Amino acid sequence: MLERRKFHRYPTNLKAYFPNQEEGFPVKNVSWKGVFIITPDNFRFEKRLIYFEIEIPEIGRIPIYGYIAHYGTPSEPGLGVEIIEIANNLAPVWGLYIKAMNFLNEAKEEYEKIINRFSQSQE
Repeated sequence: MLERRKFHRYPTNLKAYFPNQEEGFPVKNVSWKGVFIITPDNFRFEKRLIYFEIEIPEIGRIPIYGYIAHYGTPSEPGLGVEIIEIANNLAPVWGLYIKAMNFLNEAKEEYEKIINRFSQSQE
């Protein structure tokens, strides 16, 4: 299957909060223009345009308007959301968070290369 995404996705441990819902839902991954929120398979919205907030630890909640692009799969239900707008002028904060995720991803890849080389040299 050909990957059609324009932006790299990063795995996360964030939570998404919907209006009138106290429980946060896990966010599996994020990109500059999208998120995947893990939800029960019967979790649906009447409209495709939604509002939610993503809580970034040590920063705060980022209010997001998005378009539900898909509802996941039977084995992995959730909401694939295309970000339409970051509210309250917080788009630069979201951009910095995504940039930080990129640096963390690079650090993880470098760490794994070094550990693999070290492990091979010990054999």
